[in-house]
Amino acid sequence: MLDAALDLLAADGVTVALDGLQLEDVIRHADVSRTSAYRRWPTREAFLEDVLVELAHGIELADVGPRIAAAAAPLLEHRESLHTEQGRRELFVDLLRVSFQTDLEAIYASPQFQTYLALRAAFVGVPSDELRGRLAAALVHSERRAVARGSVILLGACRLLGLRLTGPLGAGPDGAVTLARAIAATTTGFVVTALADPDVLRESRREAPFGSTRTAAWSLPALTLTGLVLAHVEPDPRGPDLDAGTLEEALQGLVAAGAAAAAGA
Repeated sequence: MLDAALDLLAADGVTVALDGLQLEDVIRHADVSRTSAYRRWPTREAFLEDVLVELAHGIELADVGPRIAAAAAPLLEHRESLHTEQGRRELFVDLLRVSFQTDLEAIYASPQFQTYLALRAAFVGVPSDELRGRLAAALVHSERRAVARGSVILLGACRLLGLRLTGPLGAGPDGAVTLARAIAATTTGFVVTALADPDVLRESRREAPFGSTRTAAWSLPALTLTGLVLAHVEPDPRGPDLDAGTLEEALQGLVAAGAAAAAGA
């Protein structure tokens, strides 16, 4: 029944109150007996509560892994830059710019994000303390998957290019998780803003920020998120964790490590 409800919602869209989801339609789609369905959920309201929680558990916020792999193209064009600290920093800046912008645009267009916002709105207005607690736990679970993925990829990219987290965050996994949470919250804020004002994502200026020598198109969100990361990194005295010949393979490994971290969160 729950799988059938999610199928119907995927086809018809989600509203905060799930107004369009009728129990009889779900019973037919699931091909179960009405008696069994009503024994499990005596009322439509009881069924919709479980559907809301199931939706929250199933949300996958943007998967940054494949997009970081796609963003590797500008890195691979400048392999010689890996031999200097300045060059590695510029490659890192370029990677952040491309991956953040790609993520922002993908999240903005994502039906999953629309569902996430609808559930957030539903969570605020739920009168039942028990249901509100279940929804909160499910939403946190989904958010932690995204943060786990992002923190592993961020920390790995720093190590590959001879950087490390610094300042109050510290250099270890805990610092990467904290930074990934800040990135996720800032990203959500920009995408919510873009729902009313899409130009916040679309408009860009040609800049060479953060000490880079290469000019590129920067949107305000990409500039903000990149600055957030760079405020907490510094050169690692141990140097980079790869050579130019293994960069593509190393980035693919980061994608896989991020996916594994999300699955285990």
